[in-house]
Amino acid sequence: MTDQQAPQAHDDEIDLVDLARALIRRRWVIIGTFLVCTLGAAFYAFAQERVYAFTTSIELGEFGPQEYVASASGTKNTIEERILLSAKRAYLKERDLESMPFDVSVSTAEESSFVNLVTEAPLDEQETVAEFHDRIYKRLRDEHQSRLSILEEESDAKLKNLRESLKAEQRRMKVLEGLSVNSTEQAGNGDTQAQALAGEDVRATLASSDAALTLLLSQLQLNERISEREERINEIQSNLREEQTRRSWIKPTRAEDLAIASLNPVGTSRALILVLGALLGGMLGVFMAFFVEFAARVREAETSS
Repeated sequence: MTDQQAPQAHDDEIDLVDLARALIRRRWVIIGTFLVCTLGAAFYAFAQERVYAFTTSIELGEFGPQEYVASASGTKNTIEERILLSAKRAYLKERDLESMPFDVSVSTAEESSFVNLVTEAPLDEQETVAEFHDRIYKRLRDEHQSRLSILEEESDAKLKNLRESLKAEQRRMKVLEGLSVNSTEQAGNGDTQAQALAGEDVRATLASSDAALTLLLSQLQLNERISEREERINEIQSNLREEQTRRSWIKPTRAEDLAIASLNPVGTSRALILVLGALLGGMLGVFMAFFVEFAARVREAETSS
């Protein structure tokens, strides 16, 4: 039983020498298939128009440190779900087209103040892409500006009130300072008169002392009111500087450059296409060689039978 199975097992084994002989016999099939695939890949690679990535970075409007008119993720959704669709419809209608010649993707980093419009297109379409990006950007800027305008009006009104309050307090301060100067002069005159009358009449001296005490009390009250006005003026000036700083932070949504082209083409490179074509040609050539060899042996078996 064992002796009968041995020849059968030997027949089922793959003879590597026969495989090598088959590949050598069918080498022109392998070479031909390899050349066809490689040349086809080369033709495809060089026939494809080179595509670049055009990027427009939109910086979101601000109304304070780290305070933006809208979040980057919310702005991305707004562009994708509403602005981009509307811009595409208008673009197709204006040019009487059935479909867009290019597409626009919207990207943003987490916790970023920038939203990027990205389009892949040939280099000669940069101007068209820039015009389309500009259309999207202006729609977004106008929406954001309507919100910022309310903040600007509120800030301008607050600044106006603070400036008027500061001028009014400064006018009151000048009046109090004038009264203080007059009170000081009167106190000096009262002391001189008291010294002149001290040797003449005791009642005159007492009367002069009462007047001096009254002037002193008035001077103390004036100084107290002046101190209060100074504190009020300092408070208003502090609020004014704070509001001016806040107002200077209000900036509109902006995009300095439109459709900036990438330095290198995007997509699958020509070299990679050639390498893949060569690999595919080699594998397909070996397969075709075995297939041709198998077909030839089938025909031989049919002929011999």
